[in-house]
Amino acid sequence: MRLKMIFVLLVVYAVTAAPLFLPGELRVVVQPATADAVEVYYEPVSPVMLRSYEGIEPFNRAQMLAEQRAEAYPDDLAPPYIAHGGPYRLVAPYVTARGRALAAPVLSGVYWDEGRQVRYDIVPEVRQVANSQAALNRALHEDGLLDEPAALGAGIDAETNRVVVETNTFDQNLRHRLAERYGGLVAVMWDPLAQPLRLL
Repeated sequence: MRLKMIFVLLVVYAVTAAPLFLPGELRVVVQPATADAVEVYYEPVSPVMLRSYEGIEPFNRAQMLAEQRAEAYPDDLAPPYIAHGGPYRLVAPYVTARGRALAAPVLSGVYWDEGRQVRYDIVPEVRQVANSQAALNRALHEDGLLDEPAALGAGIDAETNRVVVETNTFDQNLRHRLAERYGGLVAVMWDPLAQPLRLL
């Protein structure tokens, strides 16, 4: 019965909300952002489950270095991420002109893999974004975001440069409250099957 109800809801929202299927992404924008409401999207399958990770270790190491840069200059940079789809790319987002200069240098290092030394030199792909590491962290940790009754969890999505709130309810009032408080900093990931975590 529960699954049937969820299926009916999905059909209703597909008809009434005109969802946007983003090319190359397993993400359906159920309701786009407006001036007074944040975006709501649905992710049928996590992209993590479908990606290949062969040969990714140099990029993982470079990402850790890029994260250290972002933590050191949180008002100029945003969280970095590894772009999938074709060859791996390390994307180093920036917000300010100074941030562009900070994000651009090559990320180099050495690590050991199965008894051999591996050197990497990764040139980041710099990309301007709207929200800094500092702004995203404030929204996530300091502004009471998880006090929202409908919020099951929240985290920073580096690829979309937003804080994502996870919920299992389709709450229009939540969209409006988040837009009023955070503007374009926040989006909602709707998962009708998600359950709150319970401590044993």
